[in-house]
Amino acid sequence: MAKDSENRITTIKHLRKGLAIYKTGRTPYYYIRFRDPLAGKYVHRSSKETSRLDAIEVAYEFADSYRSKANSDHAQKKATSFEHYAKKLMGIQKGKSKWSDGDNKLLNRSKDGLICYFGKYDVTKITTGKVRDYLIHLDENRPKRLAESTKAKHTIIIRKVLTLAVEDGILNVLPVMPKQKTVDTPRHTFTDDEYKRFMRAAGECAKRGDMVRGVQITGHHAKMSRFVVHTFLRPTEGELFGLKHKDIQVKGDPPHLEMNVRGGKTGGRTSVTMPLAVPLYQGTLNPFDESGPDRNGFVWMPEYSNRRTAINTARRLFNHILEKAELLDEDRKLSPYSLRHYAIQARLRGSQGKVNLYTLATNAGTSVDQLERFYLKNMAPTKELIENLQTRGDG
Repeated sequence: MAKDSENRITTIKHLRKGLAIYKTGRTPYYYIRFRDPLAGKYVHRSSKETSRLDAIEVAYEFADSYRSKANSDHAQKKATSFEHYAKKLMGIQKGKSKWSDGDNKLLNRSKDGLICYFGKYDVTKITTGKVRDYLIHLDENRPKRLAESTKAKHTIIIRKVLTLAVEDGILNVLPVMPKQKTVDTPRHTFTDDEYKRFMRAAGECAKRGDMVRGVQITGHHAKMSRFVVHTFLRPTEGELFGLKHKDIQVKGDPPHLEMNVRGGKTGGRTSVTMPLAVPLYQGTLNPFDESGPDRNGFVWMPEYSNRRTAINTARRLFNHILEKAELLDEDRKLSPYSLRHYAIQARLRGSQGKVNLYTLATNAGTSVDQLERFYLKNMAPTKELIENLQTRGDG
């Protein structure tokens, strides 16, 4: 009890918000109590002064020097902080950018998100070195290092945020972002034999009416997989699962579908299909419906208004068919995206090397660079390609 009595504050003088001096019965000296705004707690120091006036002077000096040391890289006002511009970016992208959800997740992660780490920083104090320190910090918080491609996403968002500060004239020039060494890791694709086995298994599953978590596999699902191969669509919410009847026109000479792909990874595009896509699409229509399909209705798995649910359900059905086709392999994991990869490689092989790469890339919503890095590089050579390589020119 005596010790508690000694530590009890006997007198206190508030100097300004978050700063005070006080005395206890333990010592004749005044103590300084300062509120650390970053740590959210009080810091206590002895002033080493018995005079109240001298203690006040020491308290002001301590508070000023402590703040300048603690906040040397932090914004003195919110309008120049990283958090201010991060929230501005989220506001600009909301409902307008397909990247907004992914950006928001990385910005708002509770433990090591960009706002958590850089939020109070003045945008003018964020340097290449500080960004590199952040990337190291990300690895230190995990049992396994982040992929370089994931780190690159973080630096892209930092650049987006700081670009807004440049536009406002707060920042003169963007800092150079640390280079991330990325390694291409293309998704696995089907071989011709594997694709045949998969489609055969899909038909058998539909015929039996296999159930997967309460959902029955039907011919509709089997046709959907084949449709990807003949349209080059990505099995995503913005492409295959975003496709509506109003986005499709059936055209002839040669027969094909002309599709308005609205939310593709590389933006909107008009894409044409291979001939077999026409009967696959027409097979989704009710021939007895004289009024025709609901133009605003989805083509594939229209019973799910939530397209994310449709995608997750389709993936489970896909994995079930893989299992029945005996194509599950830990070292070569096939996914719905493997159908698109197979489609592009099959088109390259089927054309005997004659298809125009730019035309194919544009139609599939990708680039020639992507075709070369992710499709041509790992594609098994065909007889025609080998013959082209070995043919001697006249010159």
